[in-house]
Amino acid sequence: MISDLTVDLVVMRIIAGVIMVALQGLVIAAVAVLLGDKGPRYDGRLTAWPWGHIDLVGLGALALTGFGWGRPIAVDPRQLRPGRWGLVVVVLAGGVALLLLGLVLPPLALAVLGGLDYTAGVTIAAFLRELAQLCVWMAVFSLLPIPPLTGAHFLAALGISAPQRMASYLGWVLLLASVFGVTRAVLRPVFNLVAPLILGADASALA
Repeated sequence: MISDLTVDLVVMRIIAGVIMVALQGLVIAAVAVLLGDKGPRYDGRLTAWPWGHIDLVGLGALALTGFGWGRPIAVDPRQLRPGRWGLVVVVLAGGVALLLLGLVLPPLALAVLGGLDYTAGVTIAAFLRELAQLCVWMAVFSLLPIPPLTGAHFLAALGISAPQRMASYLGWVLLLASVFGVTRAVLRPVFNLVAPLILGADASALA
């Protein structure tokens, strides 16, 4: 909720967002290239450098609401060996990458607590746990078939073309929906199913 925002939370979300969009963007681009579309490589998206993947509105939305997005990656289904259904693989790969990151973070947070002094350990562990929860939320959120989210590729897989100009408009709609808690309410049932599998004991603190 916006009313629960603190400076520390906003900073953690921004750092987490940079990490997540870099990971998801790199994985999506890499899988697309492996499946035959060299476009993401030529577009400079086959990189772990975050700046190539960041959408400033999407990052701002994440900082404010916990839901955001990266810069969309153009994937040409005609170049994919599985055809347009390769887009499904591309999208799911990005979501799985976030879930795998979320899976390793809670144990890492515990290790940090035991291996660093109290102040540093608590601070870093809090960030790692926030990042882990955001990874699950974002993995679920990004599958929605709405531009500018990664899940918009599902529309192309079904042969539905969404005008490029819609991405910017729908991005603001998603931001407003997230500000007013609609996004979290809609996705919570799915999150509650997935989070215990990924977060383990940390899932007890569902956001």
